[in-house]
Amino acid sequence: MGLVNILIVVALCLPVLVKAGLQEDHLQEHNRLREKHRSPPLTLDSDLSKGCEEYAKELAAKEKLEHSSNAGQKYGENLCMRSEKPLQCVQDWYNEIKSYDFEKGQFSMHTGHFTALVWKNAKKMGFGQATDARGYYWVVARYYPPVNVNGQFKENVVPPVKGKDDSDGQEGRYNMIQVNTLISIFTMLWVCQHFTN
Repeated sequence: MGLVNILIVVALCLPVLVKAGLQEDHLQEHNRLREKHRSPPLTLDSDLSKGCEEYAKELAAKEKLEHSSNAGQKYGENLCMRSEKPLQCVQDWYNEIKSYDFEKGQFSMHTGHFTALVWKNAKKMGFGQATDARGYYWVVARYYPPVNVNGQFKENVVPPVKGKDDSDGQEGRYNMIQVNTLISIFTMLWVCQHFTN
């Protein structure tokens, strides 16, 4: 009977643990890249994340990337669709830095994801992810206050600090989703084992 109880607890808790791990991983990757530009760390906002999650499900159902109606007004928004490694979306957005002109300091359709990600005045972030019928990942990140505001690029998008972690951050890193989930599962198993004996 104890094993059945353990399996029930694991089955009920696992989706919550994985969701929290996904959000934390995306937040950490955002903040790692923002640090290169002396932008303060973002914090996860549950309301923004709830909206991101709902919108990611809409995008997955439609299988079409298009910004939400409030994007740019109530919050900034980055979207991405990948067949694998959805955390890579953050690095994909950041890689637009190669096309950004720090001297001009203005919006461009080719660099808007990058500038949104490192926007110094952004304080909060939301994250949501969904999978479509083909198994593709649809990722939504939102930033508050709104980002990519005309006339404010020079003070909010500054060049990276020279020599500040020039790697993409992916080599040799453990997947925090797996590590956090495994630790939580082992803890739950230990607790269940301890109290059922």
